Amino acid sequence: MNDKIKLFMQYAKEFGWGNAVIFALFKQFPRFFVLLHQKVNAGHHCVWPGMTNLDPEMTYGTVLDYKSWTEYGGTVVPVANKDPRPAFIWFVPDWTNVWGGGHYTLFRFANHFARFDTRNIIFIHDNRRHHSVKHLQEELMSALPDCQLEVMIDPALLPSCAAAIATTWQSAYDVRAFEFTNKKFYFMQDYESLFYAYGTTSMQANATYGFGFIGITGGGWLKQCYESHGGRARNFLFAADRQIFHPPRVKDYRVREKVSRLFFYGRPSTERRCFDLGMAALKKIAERFPDVEIVIAGLDLQARPPFPATLMGNLTLKETGDLYRTCDIGMAFSGTNLSYLPVELMASGVPVICNNGPHVEWHCRHGINACLADPVPQAMLEAFSALYHDRSLRQRLADGGLATMAPLSWEQQMDGIYRYVMENLDSAVMTPREEPVS
Repeated sequence: MNDKIKLFMQYAKEFGWGNAVIFALFKQFPRFFVLLHQKVNAGHHCVWPGMTNLDPEMTYGTVLDYKSWTEYGGTVVPVANKDPRPAFIWFVPDWTNVWGGGHYTLFRFANHFARFDTRNIIFIHDNRRHHSVKHLQEELMSALPDCQLEVMIDPALLPSCAAAIATTWQSAYDVRAFEFTNKKFYFMQDYESLFYAYGTTSMQANATYGFGFIGITGGGWLKQCYESHGGRARNFLFAADRQIFHPPRVKDYRVREKVSRLFFYGRPSTERRCFDLGMAALKKIAERFPDVEIVIAGLDLQARPPFPATLMGNLTLKETGDLYRTCDIGMAFSGTNLSYLPVELMASGVPVICNNGPHVEWHCRHGINACLADPVPQAMLEAFSALYHDRSLRQRLADGGLATMAPLSWEQQMDGIYRYVMENLDSAVMTPREEPVS
């Protein structure tokens, strides 16, 4: 017993009391942690390796397979679409935040399609939490003005449709099984196989790009990725809501003379947003430029960083736009496809620092609308230092960002994708409407 107490004290001293208590509980009640892990990670297809030693079933319980539509809970014969409008079914994962970038984008596209007198169904393909669609429907109604989307959670109710649209690699397996559609599409917002260490999950994600669906991709880099697997796709560009993301409303916008506020998109729960790189870079910046306030938003951090910082946590879109206009430089990283943060910072007239790479450079151009640097802390410090000391460089990047964003609108991008989908449907299915229904 004394040895166990000594071990506990040593562990607490090295890793903190909270971690020591959790570790002690895990040792005493391992099965409870297995069940907790299963509940928390339901639908996310990620397994803590330590859990497989306790419950081998978890090893294969997260592996997807080719199944028939009836095995997913669907019907043997097609359900008639009693609505006279052509139906589009978007196979969407469950959400906890209706404003999340990926979810909100696809909801916005689906709602735009509905303006052309089409029926658009949001089907929660991995539903495990909801017995009713009421709450989900209310969230969509609150997030989208004039929301015309309908939510379904029962696969047996899905009607035959003009298009079935996968929106994640997991949902692609459901769409592959769904038989009652004229065409199948893949609404791809990131190269999701890169989200995982190379193994079963990453290979299963990669396999979906060869299912033969018609691709819709966010940006040119993703289009190249999808087509490298033998498919074909059309990409849309990233726009920003101009009512929210805009520079200060002055006649002749000029960046401030002195840099006093740096924004960083800090989201440790999303590994591809490179939170660790940000913390290492910001520590160097804070030491070199103690007069600059560092503002971090994106997630409620559980611990303060090792340097002075203002933590804003999760913000609404409007709050985000208001925050950007108070900042002199914005920093946001991405290990896979570009996030919306650099795009929205540009639209707000804020000079942007980002990591380099083709997954970013399809939109961010070094020295023109952004400052791109190698993904190492010293390079980020040097990029910040260059902007800090050179107001003309900050102005050039701010102007370049505004010029990049000026011709882009979500309406324009969504119109283009709607036309692309219509062009790929059989003419017998429907005749595309050229103008939205008023």
